[in-house]
Amino acid sequence: MKLRIFIFFLYPLLFYSSTLYADIAFVANTNGNWDLFIADDDGKNPVQLTHTDYDEKDPCWFPNRKKIAYSASDGGIYVAELESGETRRVVEHNRKRPAVTPSVSPNGGKIAFAQFRPPEEKDDTDLMICNLNTMETTRLLDQPAIQIWPSWSPDGKRIVYANVHCSSECGRIIQELWVADSQGRWSRQLLLTHGFSQQPIWSPDGRRIAFSSDHKGNYDIWMVSLDDWKLRQLTTDNGLDVKPAWSPDGKKLAFVSMRSGLMEIWFKDLKNGKLKKLQPFGDKKVECKDVAW
Repeated sequence: MKLRIFIFFLYPLLFYSSTLYADIAFVANTNGNWDLFIADDDGKNPVQLTHTDYDEKDPCWFPNRKKIAYSASDGGIYVAELESGETRRVVEHNRKRPAVTPSVSPNGGKIAFAQFRPPEEKDDTDLMICNLNTMETTRLLDQPAIQIWPSWSPDGKRIVYANVHCSSECGRIIQELWVADSQGRWSRQLLLTHGFSQQPIWSPDGRRIAFSSDHKGNYDIWMVSLDDWKLRQLTTDNGLDVKPAWSPDGKKLAFVSMRSGLMEIWFKDLKNGKLKKLQPFGDKKVECKDVAW
């Protein structure tokens, strides 16, 4: 199958001449920096999408599965078009005010993300919304400290995110999950764990939220049911487990784990509890992270 290379905004994308189809997106460090990849959900047929001097991170699928939003270490947010092979910058890059952790709305028309304030306003971010139809960017919430890792509810009405409560004055960083109206009219705390909770992501049915937290002493994957507010711990390994991602049918979770000593992607079947490691590069030791399903 013929390979072509397109260069757009200095971000080259390698793709097949026919439409690419893949189940997961992730970033991997194969040559000294983090590049964006896609693959089947069993790890087969990996395709490298970016070949830049920057580090790509935080991929998020569009609902049509034809585009991926991601951030980069230059401070911008980009969209990779899998059919055309183009990548375009949708949020300007700014190393002093980097934009991070993009999340695409259920209708594909907006991207929520966190943007750091200028360096003189230390340790502060804003949750922002980029309208992809008008290319207008507006602030969703004005809260002190850091808000990060937004994730849209499946109906597009709410956004869950992580919010730092206190740091040095508490003796440690306390970060809890909050939920906001997607129009920015209200926001409230979702959980009280007294730990560092991060990377929340809404389940496809809208009834659960998976996240990573250290409130039991180690970073593990947790899930909260929005029906009865019960917390369920999904991983218990001594290695760090972070960055959960739901399968489209809501029956499995992918996550990033350090249980082998390397940063790798694992899957957990929520029904039978079985774990499986993703090996897109076979037996070659390649670190992978930031999985999106």
